[in-house]
Amino acid sequence: MTSSQFAALVVLSACGSVASLPDARPSDAAIDSAAPVDAAIDGPPVDAPACSATPVDILPNGNFDSAAPAWTQVPSTPPLLCGQPTIMPASAPSAGCLGSIDGTVQTLSQTVSLPRGTTRLSLTGQICIATADTAAADHDVLQFDLVDGNTVIAAIGKLTNRDGVTNCQFGDLALTATLATAPTTATLRLRSTLDADLTTTFYIDNLSLKASCTP
Repeated sequence: MTSSQFAALVVLSACGSVASLPDARPSDAAIDSAAPVDAAIDGPPVDAPACSATPVDILPNGNFDSAAPAWTQVPSTPPLLCGQPTIMPASAPSAGCLGSIDGTVQTLSQTVSLPRGTTRLSLTGQICIATADTAAADHDVLQFDLVDGNTVIAAIGKLTNRDGVTNCQFGDLALTATLATAPTTATLRLRSTLDADLTTTFYIDNLSLKASCTP
């Protein structure tokens, strides 16, 4: 074999070895199958369900009867949940009991998860307002707010001593509010503010907070 023949054989062998390597480029099928993964990464979080026109109840322990999730109260005393003999709850054994002490501010709060795109809130339940203040002025107030941290993102509504009577009975509560922005989680806050005399007590039970939106 001549030197030129040997060189030609080496070139042919080298070309064959390159051709036998597997193609390092992804196939069209692999590229297509990867597309949904990218879409999932770029899309909204899977743990935040989308809002719909059908209202969804987002408030846990709205009847105040379960040990968990517990309602957070401020101040820590006196207890802001009560039952018999103080009041016969609409749903035994407990109801929320705010006020009752002149010159105080008290809060009960519960964390809620909001569906993505929530624009409307509906708060329903049972309310009983016992008051010694029958003046035609708002001296004692119960405010319902949805807050994000310390910021009120929806003022749902309020009730006052003017809505109460001396010996109350539970009746229907129905309030609505719109929501401009919807964080993943927020806090439903019930806050009573009483002036210096003529006490009012706000008894609340069977709360339901429903979230919805315009499709």
